[in-house]
Amino acid sequence: MSGNMQRLECGVGSEEETMYPVQENQGSALGRRLGYILAAVGLAGTAAFASSAAWPHGSSAPIASGVIGLSSDSDSCTTGRGNCNVTKCCATAGMQCYEQNPSYAQCRATCTAGPDPTHWDGQAWSCKALGQRTAGEDPCGDPGMDCRKSKCCRQPGMTCFEKNESWATCKPSCIPGGPDFNDVDAVPWSCRKLGKTKESTAAWVQEECVAGWGDCSKVGCCKNAGEQCFLQNDYFGECKISCTDPNWGCKTYGQRTPSPAPVASGALPKWAYDVCSPIDGDCTKSHCCIGMDVQCYEKDENWAQCKDWCKAGPHPDDNNETWSCKTLGPRSYGVSTKGFPSLYCFSVLRTTGYEVGLIQAQHDKGIGIFGCDATSLLTADGSITIGTTKSIQFPGAPITVSIDHTAGNTELFVHAWDAVIGANVWRNHTFTLKVDPDAVLIPDRVRWHLHPHVGNKMYIVNCPIGDMMYGALEVFSYYGIKEWSMRGHDCAAPNNWGEDKYMTNCMDFLGVARVHDEAIVADNLCLGSDCGNSNAAAFHPYKDIGQWMACYNKATAPPPKPVQVLK
Repeated sequence: MSGNMQRLECGVGSEEETMYPVQENQGSALGRRLGYILAAVGLAGTAAFASSAAWPHGSSAPIASGVIGLSSDSDSCTTGRGNCNVTKCCATAGMQCYEQNPSYAQCRATCTAGPDPTHWDGQAWSCKALGQRTAGEDPCGDPGMDCRKSKCCRQPGMTCFEKNESWATCKPSCIPGGPDFNDVDAVPWSCRKLGKTKESTAAWVQEECVAGWGDCSKVGCCKNAGEQCFLQNDYFGECKISCTDPNWGCKTYGQRTPSPAPVASGALPKWAYDVCSPIDGDCTKSHCCIGMDVQCYEKDENWAQCKDWCKAGPHPDDNNETWSCKTLGPRSYGVSTKGFPSLYCFSVLRTTGYEVGLIQAQHDKGIGIFGCDATSLLTADGSITIGTTKSIQFPGAPITVSIDHTAGNTELFVHAWDAVIGANVWRNHTFTLKVDPDAVLIPDRVRWHLHPHVGNKMYIVNCPIGDMMYGALEVFSYYGIKEWSMRGHDCAAPNNWGEDKYMTNCMDFLGVARVHDEAIVADNLCLGSDCGNSNAAAFHPYKDIGQWMACYNKATAPPPKPVQVLK
């Protein structure tokens, strides 16, 4: 492509309302209070995190909207996603013309060499800068910034939605007439769409990119949201959330794949508990619901209810009366009391021995599993009470020797999982974590690892040895546990398997998606444990209280201040 020929993308920025409906494998992810962040970040053509600073208004440079090609005059600067390889300049403030290949270049804020998952094709970008960067700042907005004037957003999948005449900001979705869990109050939003939706993950990514332990060094892109291709050397790379292995070069190739729907950090605002309705509750007036994967659906003008789904037409559970099933507010993604996404953590422990001391020490300091949004203790054939938490009792089972010479405890843990499902606490949370008592857990880091996977039916494969989930930290999304609650007893459960092997195989059998993230736990039974690893969210095993606390203190210690050298 040369001269003034234009390269345009079809269908960018539909005028329809941008929504992320919950499906079997994927759902939308709502934010909490002002300030959405993209999990694991790595945004294409944007800064990594939203800036709280205002940007200049009233600029004479036109604001990009959709895909616009070259002006008829080749001396004019390029706007939007038009080809700037001839003009070598950009009309929008803060933009630089970057080359993809000799035939095409585009105005962007930043550029990373390799394929770009948000671009319309998978060809690699050279990122050669053509011409000079246009003076000024990118006028488009980030979540928490007022986008009424710019009418555009920097982050993938975002649209500028209006709340009222006084405020609009960039969000992944918006339901007219309902409040926003990310907002400072319960005032409903008009959800009038201002401008186009920022392009997000392109369709070619699922066909051409890599997942799991596959080699990404040749393609430079990843199928799974939030993952980045990290190179071990010039010949091999893997898609990971982060790279901490000292034996890897950890050089990145290509851009991080955006999350299908950006999510937010922080607990549910106080107004949500005061205003919103519980599961199965009347939401006719509130237009919002408290829980996990629930939304306010209208029956008619006189009744609406918080439900996980609704199909328009006659409802057998309501005397076959007709429901409109119109959505009246945002979908809730968990009861977040301490952070988002919300975590429900439980430990299975003996009623006597060192495990009780480890759990008591965590409780006394409010750390480990007690730093999660909800916590349960499970004990077989007996109960204990730690603080105000009384353990959930479940039937015991014989422990055998497993086929890999560890504890054969599948039957015991199937009973434990039955008790977890029966307690119904998991129903209110985005993720459920089974945590061994001797595992040092840092909940806020877990949230960082799991941000990209909110709304997905998935579980974490945390060890490449055996390509399975090791039992020190087992992580399941709400939809994964929901699947087990319905069909878990269809899984093979030989008692000569370890419970982690059982759950790995069962999740695969149930069609729950694998997400490979060996960096989430540093385990001496897998790749080793270094409590100074700032990317790991758990460390294992530390069976002595002193060792456990020493590891926790090292893991959470602030980084050393740089030494100033006097000249």
